[in-house]
Amino acid sequence: MKSRFAGVLMGQVLGLVLVCAISSFTALVSFGGIAGVTMASAPERVFRLAAPLSCPDGTIRYEEFKASYHRPGERSFYVECVKTDGSAADITSASIGYSLLGFYLACFLPLCLPGAAFALVLPLFLLRGEKQKQPPIFP
Repeated sequence: MKSRFAGVLMGQVLGLVLVCAISSFTALVSFGGIAGVTMASAPERVFRLAAPLSCPDGTIRYEEFKASYHRPGERSFYVECVKTDGSAADITSASIGYSLLGFYLACFLPLCLPGAAFALVLPLFLLRGEKQKQPPIFP
């Protein structure tokens, strides 16, 4: 009985490690493109979604400006956290970081959670079939 339990446990652990490694690699490869396109097409919406994490006790102020001193048409943005007392702090890099983390999790979790459930259940069925194939102890 102990060897069956150890086999099931090792199969589940190996399956979880394998599924999470594949999901992590796939998410790392794909989230950059998805995040880049989404942040370029609707940056204010993305930063408003990340606002509770980057500015928990205030509101965000998003400003987009066009810099024409170097190349005409270059655009950039600036995100500030305006607190209730009126002070403002730059949270542009924190907002970008939280947004990228959110996009990574949005790519990783749909891959890892179903795969992890499958990896936990599959060894149970595989080793159940092995137990049924064994000859009876008392003929």
